[in-house]
Amino acid sequence: MQDSHQAAPDSATPRPRRAAAPGDRETFFRHWLRDPLGIGAAVPSGSRVAQAMAREVEQARPGVVLELGGGTGSVTCALLAAGCRAERLVVIEREPALADHLRRRCPGVRVICGDACDAERLLADEGIAMLATVVSSLPIKWFPRSGQRALLDACFARLGADGAFVQLTNALASPLAAAEFGLAGEEISRIWAHFLPTQIWRYRRIATLQVAP
Repeated sequence: MQDSHQAAPDSATPRPRRAAAPGDRETFFRHWLRDPLGIGAAVPSGSRVAQAMAREVEQARPGVVLELGGGTGSVTCALLAAGCRAERLVVIEREPALADHLRRRCPGVRVICGDACDAERLLADEGIAMLATVVSSLPIKWFPRSGQRALLDACFARLGADGAFVQLTNALASPLAAAEFGLAGEEISRIWAHFLPTQIWRYRRIATLQVAP
């Protein structure tokens, strides 16, 4: 006859634990260690920065909302929370692991894995001909001039008149030589309670006057 009493489990015996999935900061920081200049910041944008970026999206304008450098998705989620529909939002992210992370975190958002400096081809391949607003967390200040020009030309060709290119930076000054690209730029927000203090700049094409013959 078997004893009806079972031995109590040994509390000293360690139980196997499931490895915790890396958080956004850990995931982002790991990629930053591999390519500091390519990633830019060592930590993802905080909620205040992400919300400030999202407020600059001109929802009433027609076209796609384009995010450049989605990272772990802090700005992406803020854009969705601000009312941007997932099917209207397109994100270009260079790092394949971060692109996969974005697809899992933000289902329904179109995530393009590629180099933003190749935006003309990437957008054309996706059939994107019109942009409502561009929001960028890229370290664009450190891009070569040729890369900056290629990216800006691809975006402004689709933004139309008065379309805005919104750029995040820690540079304390314009990260772009705006006049060189035929742009007018202004700092529209500064967030001190962030590591590091962050500015948001907005750029638009300078209107050219057409002289009647």
